Amino acid sequence: MTVLEALQRSLGDPERFGSLSERIEVLIEVQARTWARGMSSWLVAPLGRHPSGFYLLSEDREGQRRGREVLQAFLGPSAADIQTMTLAANGGDVDRLLDAAGLIHLSYVRRTATTQEDFLARLEDAVATVKGKDTRLRPVRPSHVDLLRDFRLALLQRDSRLAEQALTDLRLTGQLSAENLRFLTIEMFGRLERWRELRNLPYLTDLLRSRRPRAINEVLLEMLWRTEVAELCATGQPAQAVYTEADLGARYGTVLSAVDVPVTEAGRAVSVVAARALNDTERLQRLLIAADSDLERERLQRLATLEASATPDPTTVQDAVQGLFDKGQYGAVVLAFLESPDPSAADLVVQATLDSEDSVHAPDVLTTIQAFITDNLVHPDRRLLRDLEDLTCLVDGSCTSWVEWCTRIGQNERWPDATQVLRTQHQQWDSMPLLTPAKVRQAADGVLSAWTGINQDQIIAGLDVLCRAAAEAALASQTADFCDAILLVLAEQQNLSAPVREAYLVLLDQLLESGPTEARYRDTLQHAISLWRRISAPVSVDWGLGLVDILLNAPVPASDARVAVVTEILNKARDFQQRLNSRQRSELEALAEEIGLPVRQLPKPTEGVDLVWDRLNGAVVGVYSLLPRAAESLSKRLSRLCSPEAIEGNADTVATPALRSLATRADYLIVDTWHAAHAATGAIDAVRPRDQQIMPKGRGITGFLQALEQSLLSE
Repeated sequence: MTVLEALQRSLGDPERFGSLSERIEVLIEVQARTWARGMSSWLVAPLGRHPSGFYLLSEDREGQRRGREVLQAFLGPSAADIQTMTLAANGGDVDRLLDAAGLIHLSYVRRTATTQEDFLARLEDAVATVKGKDTRLRPVRPSHVDLLRDFRLALLQRDSRLAEQALTDLRLTGQLSAENLRFLTIEMFGRLERWRELRNLPYLTDLLRSRRPRAINEVLLEMLWRTEVAELCATGQPAQAVYTEADLGARYGTVLSAVDVPVTEAGRAVSVVAARALNDTERLQRLLIAADSDLERERLQRLATLEASATPDPTTVQDAVQGLFDKGQYGAVVLAFLESPDPSAADLVVQATLDSEDSVHAPDVLTTIQAFITDNLVHPDRRLLRDLEDLTCLVDGSCTSWVEWCTRIGQNERWPDATQVLRTQHQQWDSMPLLTPAKVRQAADGVLSAWTGINQDQIIAGLDVLCRAAAEAALASQTADFCDAILLVLAEQQNLSAPVREAYLVLLDQLLESGPTEARYRDTLQHAISLWRRISAPVSVDWGLGLVDILLNAPVPASDARVAVVTEILNKARDFQQRLNSRQRSELEALAEEIGLPVRQLPKPTEGVDLVWDRLNGAVVGVYSLLPRAAESLSKRLSRLCSPEAIEGNADTVATPALRSLATRADYLIVDTWHAAHAATGAIDAVRPRDQQIMPKGRGITGFLQALEQSLLSE
């Protein structure tokens, strides 16, 4: 039955409206003529049901929401009151007609303090405005800020196609310098682990001669390990031989010591080779101390196999500083100068501090140089004056700990660079679990003061980093204050960006794994469902599925609360069914079945993305993950989409023949980097290139399927 037929028959005798009958018939025909299924559209018409009058009709709840917004704007509270209604299970002819036409959601538009003619006129205006709107898609020119956000989100999700498109669009805006675009290209290749392409960039040599951000230096150090150093070290050559054969000093000397202690394991490995080759024993010790695990420390110690060779002692501080600077040992330059300040070495130590972005020692260097200038011991030329300005900016924007950053941003003083400082320096700070309870409370108070103060925009811009810091702290009981502060800020957000939403899932996972009490568990779930209600839409369904995955895999102090939350998420996501692809619809039904909800019949795939899963028919899909029953859960969900020959899982924490065999013969291999052991992933890398591994975008089985879908589409 068509919508027009259903409305005309539900209207009854139009003559009962007297002189307004013709206008009402026209109103119904105009809406029915432009009606389109599956678009969350709405229409308004009088119905011959109780109570009698005009009703707002739609296929889904989204259509109801849109219709309410329009009608409330045109009618106003004084003219009408909109009340939600439901079709009666054993309703009369009108309800059966509406159900047959697919108009299963309705609200009663009750006329209040206005005449019938004025009421109809306002409805006509609302319909004419909406139906007369040009719905053709127009090209949108997003700002470079929006494009940068999209670029970083794509890198977070390891989506190379979207990242490259965002970078291309950024170039076309003309808002970024050529140097910044080069930095973004390096960041993209590094985050996507395309090391060969990074090394072969035509402008890399020129870039190495200029000053670079720390984040870029970190990427370049990892690139050196992956492309130049690792293979030579694997042959058993000592550090000095590796350094000489790869010609690291001449080709990459400005990078090797730009970061004293890198944050990545690969960066620390190449730095150990450089430190041993240059006999920088103090830096070597700092690198060994910074190792994340005993296993990494063992590997770094094996790399440092050469004894320090005897070198003639320098005759002056200037000679020592000059020699260290020529070798690219910037950290040693700064320490040697501060131990024995010498005015003749002022220019070199300022350059070394800036090139290594040493925010820890920068204040002492600046104070010492300024004292030399005041005493007429140093007469700065134009270059040194410019470098001192840069050094002052580094000192003003540097922080040495979470407490210092949170305290400063919470003060009643504008700090426009707070987010930049947070993103570039937070990895150098002690993590939250290492802080005392008093310092954690101080940091939490600073965040809350900033949220209600002058630096609120900086808290919003860095909320994803704060979420991840809170996630690290979630497993430690003394850091509950900081987690609560971040959750409070999240609860008051009107709109959550995609990076913040993804970071929140990491935080939620850790909160639930920490073993909360029943009361805290219920509060945490209430917070999660309030966020879902705020952002629920077709584009955020994957986020909702990831949220459900986390809830189903975490410990459950209150199963009734979990069932209620999961049910609400799935029911709301089902409202968008017409706008979801086959993978999302099948996941919804698989999760519904898992918690005992009635399962709906899925339509057969017809074209486009729905048919891409046929490529898995007869294929072997390997899954490396430490998640319990990962392969079994993935098999259940894939069975609704395709017919693979086998879904084989592996959860070994070290390199084993079984793991290497699976990595070699699987047609598609999913490597769950969220839940993995480093030794095992290293074994996979040894037998299967990274570009032939599928890295999940998020946690849980939903993340597996999203990454697998993207891989199939890219083929």
